[in-house]
Amino acid sequence: MKVRLSILLVLIMVLGFNANLYAYNYQSLENYISYRIKYIHNIAHNGNITLSKVRVREYAKDIIYWSDYYSRELQVNIDPLLVTAILETETNFVSREDYDSGASIGIASMRIDTAKWIAKRININYNKWDVLDPTGLGIRFAVYYLGLAYNKYNGDIDKIIVSYNQGFAKASSKDLDQLYNNYLFKVLGRYNYYQQRIRSYDSTIDNYFAYKLAKLD
Repeated sequence: MKVRLSILLVLIMVLGFNANLYAYNYQSLENYISYRIKYIHNIAHNGNITLSKVRVREYAKDIIYWSDYYSRELQVNIDPLLVTAILETETNFVSREDYDSGASIGIASMRIDTAKWIAKRININYNKWDVLDPTGLGIRFAVYYLGLAYNKYNGDIDKIIVSYNQGFAKASSKDLDQLYNNYLFKVLGRYNYYQQRIRSYDSTIDNYFAYKLAKLD
């Protein structure tokens, strides 16, 4: 009886950690993230290649998939919209190899030493080209890092965001006033905006953002 109860409690905990992912309708989430990526990528100052609508859907699906995957594995609650807000703030969804004078690469502008550290932690081979590929390791590594931050800071969104930009050590050492820097405002602004947008159309949202995506060149 005690064993069964323990198993039940573990299942409740694991399922509970993923509640936020199910607060969004999957298709609505995919349509909105796809639209946002395409819209921003089209007007990005740092990109010179066209991103197809098929490709943006692959990006969106990867963001949602890895958010769910690492939420379960790390027993946290990673919001795909927060991942999207950080990627937009970092690179406008443009994957390049010359961010920070070559020290950071990919759609998440991740430092190469951090990418190598993550590869070692999850026991896969580091490959520069896989990190440059958003649906290779680019998005996956960013979500994994954020999952660690969710764990470290017990879901404190401010510190999670700052840690992505400045590292765990600096985020841990800052007080509330120091945390509220320009980067944090940019990410929070986008994150809050996304949440408002995705919740503002109720039952029509699936068709609305699919339509908006279809209208983009």
